[in-house]
Amino acid sequence: MFIFFFTWAGLGRKTRHVRVTNALEGGSTLTVNCRSEDDDIGIQVLQPQDSFEFHFKPTFIGITRFYCSFQLRDASIHWFDVYNHWRDGRDCSECYWVIRDGGPCMFNWDNQQYDICYKWS
Repeated sequence: MFIFFFTWAGLGRKTRHVRVTNALEGGSTLTVNCRSEDDDIGIQVLQPQDSFEFHFKPTFIGITRFYCSFQLRDASIHWFDVYNHWRDGRDCSECYWVIRDGGPCMFNWDNQQYDICYKWS
């Protein structure tokens, strides 16, 4: 039990890799701005199928969260956490996302598909 908590709380602080890929329909560009409490990744403008990546180590107490704004072709802006330690900490050392019109989808390492999908909030 202690080992589980130790890892879950971020004390086993291995580097996390996040990749975001533009998979919007119709060849649209996607403007992304990701940040955490401590870091601002900056604005990224992604052409169709382009990606950007960043990496980090979770905080010592395991509360790391990277949230991003996504501006779609209709100028609507949506927010989503591309890394949330409570959701992703155990299973996501490489967090790969495609951004679709309906929302982001995470790569599922078990079946090699982007099928862990979320709707825009």
